[in-house]
Amino acid sequence: MAEEKILVVEDHPLNRELVVAALEARGCTVLEAENGLGLLERVKAERPTLIIMDLQLPGIDGFALTRQLKRDAETRDIPVLAVSAFAGSEDRIMALKVGCAASLTKPLDLLIFLETVARLLQRDLR
Repeated sequence: MAEEKILVVEDHPLNRELVVAALEARGCTVLEAENGLGLLERVKAERPTLIIMDLQLPGIDGFALTRQLKRDAETRDIPVLAVSAFAGSEDRIMALKVGCAASLTKPLDLLIFLETVARLLQRDLR
């Protein structure tokens, strides 16, 4: 199986570092972005197998970014895992409505996070 390439879009450096470290420790190649500016073009150029995206980003939020990705024929099949500090069901429902494959609440439970990523990648990350 080809090595997985995951794009992590997170504006908080510590949160981004924790996610990146967990994924790299399990053999994934991780790309990083701190905001959504130019994200559609970057996704087209880099071709990640999964996007992990914070819903509250500066400039353009994760909902709008996911809508853009899902409307574009080149990027619509890339699964998006939404992460949010807001535990409300409204954000989770909206994330799924705009096309996210799954949604998790921060702070992330590492085991649940890795299980969700593995399910979306259809591979074991233990």
